[in-house]
Amino acid sequence: MAELDLLRHVQMLSTVSGGSIIGAMYYLKVKQLLEHERTDGVIPSTPGAYVKIVQELETEFLKGVQTNLRVRALLNPIKNAKMFISDDYSRSDRMSELYNETFYRPIQRPGKETLRDWLQDALSLKDCRDIFLKDLKIVPKGERPGFDVALHNRDAEHKIPVLNINATTLNSGDNWVFTASYVGVASSERYPRISFANPNDPGLSPEQNKKRAAILNKLTLSDAVAASACVPALFAPFAIHDLYGEKDVIELVDGGVFDNQGLTALTDGKCTHIICSDASGQLCHDRSPASGMASVFMRSNDVLMKRVRDLIVRELEMKEGGKTVDARFWHLREGFGGTPYFRSLSPPPDSSDYNQTGADNGQIFLLSAIRTDLDAFADIEANALMYDGYCLCDRFLNQSEGLKNPPSLPWGFYSVMTSPTLDSCRLTHCLAVGGDMFFKVFRLTDTKGKLLGAGLGLVVLLSIWAFVYEALTVYADRIQGALAAPGWTAAVVVFGMAGWTLMKKLPHPVQHWQKWLAEGVRTVRTGNVLGLVYPLAIVGSLVSIAAFFYLKVINPRYLKLGR
Repeated sequence: MAELDLLRHVQMLSTVSGGSIIGAMYYLKVKQLLEHERTDGVIPSTPGAYVKIVQELETEFLKGVQTNLRVRALLNPIKNAKMFISDDYSRSDRMSELYNETFYRPIQRPGKETLRDWLQDALSLKDCRDIFLKDLKIVPKGERPGFDVALHNRDAEHKIPVLNINATTLNSGDNWVFTASYVGVASSERYPRISFANPNDPGLSPEQNKKRAAILNKLTLSDAVAASACVPALFAPFAIHDLYGEKDVIELVDGGVFDNQGLTALTDGKCTHIICSDASGQLCHDRSPASGMASVFMRSNDVLMKRVRDLIVRELEMKEGGKTVDARFWHLREGFGGTPYFRSLSPPPDSSDYNQTGADNGQIFLLSAIRTDLDAFADIEANALMYDGYCLCDRFLNQSEGLKNPPSLPWGFYSVMTSPTLDSCRLTHCLAVGGDMFFKVFRLTDTKGKLLGAGLGLVVLLSIWAFVYEALTVYADRIQGALAAPGWTAAVVVFGMAGWTLMKKLPHPVQHWQKWLAEGVRTVRTGNVLGLVYPLAIVGSLVSIAAFFYLKVINPRYLKLGR
């Protein structure tokens, strides 16, 4: 899109999940460009200005990803303990800090990180999230704050993109949007949009409105990204307290739960020309789906997500203001059945009838099955993903029948096609390993490395068995006594069921004993309980040591094997 000079025409960005991480990074660079704040003096009228932005993203984003944010989140023992004990600081909050530290603050404050800043952040004495949503509005050179963006974009040669970061609110099941102007749900009486310019609600007291304004002023770009990329179950929901009153806690999870393509914000914005890049793997045909509990659950979830995706796409078939929406879609598996453009492309023989367990995996299928977490990506994986996206964009925007010539600009990702040390077999092997979440480094190494991995795994298993055996030995008498008294066991079961039934029949307030228990746990977690200090300090330190070892030994080795 940069090569075709299309990026300067984009007026709205709608990002979801992992797309929000890099979408926000791109937005900051466009903001610097349009406001003439770049240190190298590049301005919108400079030839190739947007190409330069994308070239910077190509290297800077990959460099940040290769630091392995998944493990870095556990590197600080103080913050590990804080995540254990605090009800208002979760892994999502920690990821927000890392997003800002890794991707956003270096753009906003290049070269301004000091040793004092690092120490304060490491000791958790200072909140490092310092790019606030309310300050994100783009004010181009020559305009004043408060100008009409729509009126400006009508005649401007370089449009101002409005950034929509999408999340899903568990409270009402709606699409929650973060922008530089407002936050909230597009059409909701319970959780309506709240403007940064005028946050007051007539239904709230002056004190509550003051508190609401303070909360809004503290929301940051990385907070919005952390909420949008908060994968359910892997991360705790990103919580916003007291925004709609003291009894409401907004719990936000991954935007892909509601709309995995970010199309809702675009239809709400009356967009007539849409480009949608879908990085999800898509559901493919399987002749004999696995029937295990976990497999059935995952497959059923994929079916549900496919249904949601199809319904949202159908909304684009409606006419807006007499104009039919022109939308271009592509996803990673579009390489199936198309003109070969990937190195010795070998898709499954019949992609429409592909049996995952029987057919020979093709490179594009392996690419679509690659992990999508915040692990470190080696050069081969990252360049293959970028090159595949480049070729898909060429097909759907440039109407090409396949990339026959090298890119017109020296993009780094093209090395995946030109490297003399990367043959098709090694590429296929690296992409196959890239679908795993753990133990990838041992699969990439030679026989010696695999033996080392097997040895480490054996040590871990023996350690677990020793712990379990010791526990069984200590409590053997009690376990045998319980098994020897079936009448006592039966009595416990009967009285337990009777107690549960009685609890259900009691008045309404008593039925919520679970809530009372949760409140008690929360009081213990948030209170000053000295008894928790030592175990939390020990656990937090052990986790930090393991993370340090991984980042210093395993991570560099994996990146080296994947160059």
